Formats: sequence, C-alpha cells, structure tokens
Amino acid sequence: MVDTLEFIDELKELQALYHSGDLRDFDFHTKIQKYEADVARFESEMESQHELFFSGTPFAYNPKQEV
Repeated sequence: MVDTLEFIDELKELQALYHSGDLRDFDFHTKIQKYEADVARFESEMESQHELFFSGTPFAYNPKQEV
C-alpha cells in the first residue's frame, strides 16, 4: 500500500510540473529508471529466496532441465 501511495505522489509531482510548464523528458526518465531498478531488485531478491529455500531439492531451478 505504501508503494501505491508513493506512486500517486510521484504522479502528482509530474502533474504539477506539467501544469507549471517545467515537465521535461528527464523527469519521466528518472521515474522510469527508479521503477526499473525496483523491479530488478525484486526479481533478484526472489531468485535469491528461491535458491535459499529450494537449493538441493527437486524444485531447484536448473536451466538444463528446460525443454
């Protein structure tokens, strides 16, 4: 829920920049980079958790087993 509230605040910030005429491509680029980094961090943490819990079990990910 906190992430959603932060996202709404960032959208309001972009909206205010738009209304004042100060909105630039850089503003969008910065926000996009932030969310892409968040997704990359989340994916990395999920992979680490999966490896931690399933290492040495039949559920461990092994790309050689893929068809």
